[in-house]
Amino acid sequence: MSTSLKNTNLLVVDDSTDICNLLRAVLEQSGASVTAVQSVEGAVQAFRRCPAHAVITDIRLGESDGYALLDAIRKCNLEYKGFTPVIALTGYASPEDQERANAAGFDAYLPKPFNPDDVVTALTRALRGTTDAAA
Repeated sequence: MSTSLKNTNLLVVDDSTDICNLLRAVLEQSGASVTAVQSVEGAVQAFRRCPAHAVITDIRLGESDGYALLDAIRKCNLEYKGFTPVIALTGYASPEDQERANAAGFDAYLPKPFNPDDVVTALTRALRGTTDAAA
């Protein structure tokens, strides 16, 4: 069992229960504590209640999307003078979709279907980047 995410609180946002459950299992196996929600509204409430060290979100989320969630998290970051890496995990997998996600400020972009190890690696890199920036 890898513990690369030990002592890390993560927020997983996907409208698919199966994806949430899979990511929770993979990330908890890597040592993280995981909160999984299925909507932008639920994610914002969960983030305000207990800010995560990082967020991994689908782009298409029912009535809203990962871009709205990214904006809400960045507003919280400004309010509390922090920074939370946000990773897009999405079925929108064209080069244009990736460009849009990168331009919007996502810290990483992973297309579905995904390799669980790639998710752990992307989170580890994103989190290491925030500690490097703080040093």
